Amino acid sequence: MARLTDPLPLLQRIARLVAPRRESTDRPRGFGWIVAAEAIALPLVFFAASRLVRPDDPLWIDSSFPWSWLVPLVLALRYGTVAGLGASGVIVALWLGLEGNLGAPQPGATVPGGAASFPEAFFLGGLILVLLAGQFADVWNARLRRARSVNSYLDERLSTLTKNHYLLRLSHERLEQDLLTRPTTLRDTLVDLRALAMLPVGGDTLPGARGFLQLLAQTCQLEVAAVYADRVGALNPQAAATLGTASPLDAQDPLLRYALEVDDLVHVQTHGDEGFVDAGRYLVCLPLLDSTHARIGVLTVERLPFFALDQEMLQLLTVIGGYYADGVSAGRIARAVVATLPDCPEEFALELTRLTRIAREVQLRSALVALQFERQPDLHDLFDMVRRQRRQIDLVWEIHRPTDSALVTLLPLAGAAGVEGYLARIEGALQLQFGRSFSHARIGTHTALLGDADAATTLTDLIRRLDVPAA
Repeated sequence: MARLTDPLPLLQRIARLVAPRRESTDRPRGFGWIVAAEAIALPLVFFAASRLVRPDDPLWIDSSFPWSWLVPLVLALRYGTVAGLGASGVIVALWLGLEGNLGAPQPGATVPGGAASFPEAFFLGGLILVLLAGQFADVWNARLRRARSVNSYLDERLSTLTKNHYLLRLSHERLEQDLLTRPTTLRDTLVDLRALAMLPVGGDTLPGARGFLQLLAQTCQLEVAAVYADRVGALNPQAAATLGTASPLDAQDPLLRYALEVDDLVHVQTHGDEGFVDAGRYLVCLPLLDSTHARIGVLTVERLPFFALDQEMLQLLTVIGGYYADGVSAGRIARAVVATLPDCPEEFALELTRLTRIAREVQLRSALVALQFERQPDLHDLFDMVRRQRRQIDLVWEIHRPTDSALVTLLPLAGAAGVEGYLARIEGALQLQFGRSFSHARIGTHTALLGDADAATTLTDLIRRLDVPAA
């Protein structure tokens, strides 16, 4: 479909085609019942089919190959040891029921009374095979869940970095072109958006929606527009905020329906698969998508100056809308940490909450390391040197007060071994540059692993150990 030559949507579409969709590390509701039903039903179906093919030995005990163990083997490979053992139990129950119902010896050795002896080699060998397959599946399913969680986290970070780089380039262009004609700069707009998105709200209302529209009116020259929150895949007909004399929501507007279908910015000049999209009340419709492509709402524009509808304005509208959506999602996640520790940076609180969730779901630990610097003549030199040692992926929170300073570092996907390596690297740099260890430089170390408690509790406990006020 023909679109404006906009590099950001093109990169987003390529990323959606190349990168796999995020999959939840949690099993869907009712998954255990499905596995239990398969573990019972499949052996019974196999047994019923075998009775038609081999009525004298439906369990294939005297066959050259134990065909009846294929069903537990497949279930163990797919779902793990528990499912395989459940299917094995069904096969044992079928043998016991078959021997009792026939009342005659089955193929194999016999015992007094006419009952067939228990085929120990047949069942023992099959059980060992199922246990091996189940153990293999359990190990690789756990590794797969961990890999999915790590990839999901890295995808979110990559998406955020891509948008930030584009915003940086765009902000420089805007400063060069029309800094004198705009009442506010793009940087001020983004700072204001982050503050608006972190405002606490209740229900399904979007935080700072009115301020968001006012900023768009200044930067994109919107005259009549509205923002509607998305609640479980449907738009709330009550507008979260309006600009000018906006009309009530027209859910049947062709432009709005097409925008919700493709989850991308759509305007009156958009060319769809069957030609131009029919024009209705709206001139521009923009779904507000965050870094994970989750829709939090929709922006509808009813009126704007004719010459304002150009490629540059549409690009700016798309980026600011995505930045606002990211801020809203980040605010929802990190609000608990910021409410407990108001001085904590929002980005730091967001990543701390995400990594705590990953540590709880797949036992992939991350860590917090706090270095406390006592007041001394070369405090600034020591502090700057340690701060420069952080990796690109690490996040830091600097705390300064009259008596001392502290540097809290968040080490993503680094457990106890990662903490030891980080401290050894810092101490090695201290020895190399200043010839001092932590104790000689009067630097205290405090560590905490994520996952044992919620993010706010873990960070608060670490701050208390530093004896630094939380607020």
